[in-house]
Amino acid sequence: MRDNAAFVRYKQNNPQFSEQDFRNKVTVAFYGIQDAWAAQDMKRVRKFISDGIYQRFNVQFIMMKKLQQYNELSGIQIHSMTVSDYKRDGAYDVIDVAIHASMTDRFISKKIQRLSSGGYESFVEYWTFIKKSTAALNDIYENPNCPQCGAAIPEIQGETGICPYCKAVVNSGDFDWVLSEITQADDYTYSQSYGHKQLNLQMKIQKLFTGDEGFSVQKLEDKASNAFLQHEIALALRNPALARRFMREDSYQKLTSEIQQSAPLLYNRLYLNDVSLISHWAEGSMNYLGFFIRKSYQRLEMKRNNPDELEAIMDPVVRTQSMVIVLCRDAAAQPPKGLLYAHQCPKCGGTLSDTTDTKCPYCTSEVNSPNFDWVVDGVYSLGEYKQRLAGDEPDELIAFGVDKADDLLDVRDYAFNNVLIVLAADGHFATEEEAFAKALAKKLGYNPLKIEPSIQLAKNGKLVLRMPDDPKKHAKIIKLMDKAAMADQLMTPAEAELMAYVHNNFA
Repeated sequence: MRDNAAFVRYKQNNPQFSEQDFRNKVTVAFYGIQDAWAAQDMKRVRKFISDGIYQRFNVQFIMMKKLQQYNELSGIQIHSMTVSDYKRDGAYDVIDVAIHASMTDRFISKKIQRLSSGGYESFVEYWTFIKKSTAALNDIYENPNCPQCGAAIPEIQGETGICPYCKAVVNSGDFDWVLSEITQADDYTYSQSYGHKQLNLQMKIQKLFTGDEGFSVQKLEDKASNAFLQHEIALALRNPALARRFMREDSYQKLTSEIQQSAPLLYNRLYLNDVSLISHWAEGSMNYLGFFIRKSYQRLEMKRNNPDELEAIMDPVVRTQSMVIVLCRDAAAQPPKGLLYAHQCPKCGGTLSDTTDTKCPYCTSEVNSPNFDWVVDGVYSLGEYKQRLAGDEPDELIAFGVDKADDLLDVRDYAFNNVLIVLAADGHFATEEEAFAKALAKKLGYNPLKIEPSIQLAKNGKLVLRMPDDPKKHAKIIKLMDKAAMADQLMTPAEAELMAYVHNNFA
């Protein structure tokens, strides 16, 4: 691994750290998670992935099983690993690792053939690992025993990474490095480009919560990921109770209302591109934290009289959307005795079953109370988020992620990405279309020799439709997409469907 400066300092200050051991853990995690994903079963890797990571896979598995889908992976190979970043986050150490790998990745749908896609791809992903700085390493990757009680736990099943014997939260970061984020290369570049803008905010928040030993921005972002995905799956499955235990009553009622007004739907794809803490403010005795969410999804509308049958494909391609989730906690909250997001009562520490009940069966306290842990104040569109803040005096970076995020990507970046999607919409990338893409890349100032990976992603159906949050920027992008649809002098039905969708949703 080539080291960055922060990682070099970390190793100098922590001579007990073994880079080779860490590299081995990353390797075990990478190959193990590919196997778990293909098998749609996370129990063998559950003990070294965070709750947020688990939910990212779990919600997709729920959708895939309903749509009779599976992901066929072969030829998996890691080519290189590089530590791209290290930071201290409260009481925790956080390391980002860039993994360059390749595989043949075929997404197959038996129920809806049109949803099948994929092929060979070479890619870079950024995997984020977290560990408590004072933790003495107890191997949770290849050692089949609980790091606290020593009982044999080769596998852990379900939403929590809890030892069934001593109730230790094995994946808490208190015992070993835990995977807490997987980010695609373009999304990582996007988030890193505003990382320095978040630094002052994060330092300010760290000072506010100095006395909170368990406080960590990375762990809070993981909670936000977990809560947001369970909110989304509750919407899709039309069951608000799935997210009730960590939502305040008013946010739960809003979710219930949204479900009553929406049509039944499933997701062919649903994943998070970016989850970033962007704001802090106080109202009365309550602290609030806002998290910018950029999600990617493709919705399928199901028949109301038979949710097992497809009504329509609402999104012809996978697209992105920006939202904000706000968590809140009482300023006088005491350190919780249990972890709410790991199905423990935050007041007494009693184990909660995978249940929708908000009352602890042992101490009878309301587990979704902000008196103990961070709970969901609300999930908002960007417009709703601005209204939520009207009249408040939040942190100076409160608007970041709402008004400023578009500045980080140029219109040309959105345009070129979306043009490639149009060119590949019919499943055939014609010679004229590839020539158009390369000519456009040159015109937009890209190095034509470096766009081949993007073209391959487009051919394999891996690119995601991206639009800036500012609608004033849409017109130029749509104009280029229209031109691309006629690059071979013929607009196919698939291209026409995509462009109709774009005009209807973004023009």
